[in-house]
Amino acid sequence: MPIDVEAIVIDALLSIVEDDGVPLERITVKLILERSGVSRQTFYNHFLDKNDLIAKVYERRIIGEFDTDDRLSGFNFRESLEASLHRMRTHGEFSRQALRMGGQNNLTDYALEHSSAFDLAWHQSLWGDEPMPEELRFATEYHAMASSYMTISWVLSGFPVSEAELADLITRMRSVGMDRLFEGAKASRNPYLR
Repeated sequence: MPIDVEAIVIDALLSIVEDDGVPLERITVKLILERSGVSRQTFYNHFLDKNDLIAKVYERRIIGEFDTDDRLSGFNFRESLEASLHRMRTHGEFSRQALRMGGQNNLTDYALEHSSAFDLAWHQSLWGDEPMPEELRFATEYHAMASSYMTISWVLSGFPVSEAELADLITRMRSVGMDRLFEGAKASRNPYLR
């Protein structure tokens, strides 16, 4: 069985932040290499830099269902969102610090882009072979951005409500108007109502 180098490096970074309490901004690639036992060359074979590693933590340890190959068939938005929110809380210190970091290739920008791209692909798969109408495209991007910002706010404010409460609120808000917007779609249903 091949060694999962990415997982080893991700575990090292999370351990440094969550177990040792070292601020994410102060963590260097050198420190990650020392903790993981991975060589500098191996690190750069898998990651562009520390910010790319942070994005991989987000992909592999937090968003889960929103980043799988079979994500579009039988996808349950509300359940997947609650599971991702739970993982954000589990890795709360990492999540807070990563979302506060600015600069090029920051996690906030990555999360917003990922959410929009995922939602557009998901809604298009539900719509069918023809391009989705512009109004549905706009609503999709609008809801992706709004729910991402609400999630970021939830993390940065210290998780003031439960994952279930936030998932319910976001799902209900996303469902508003979707019955009409999905009329004529292959799926012909509001994807947020199950």
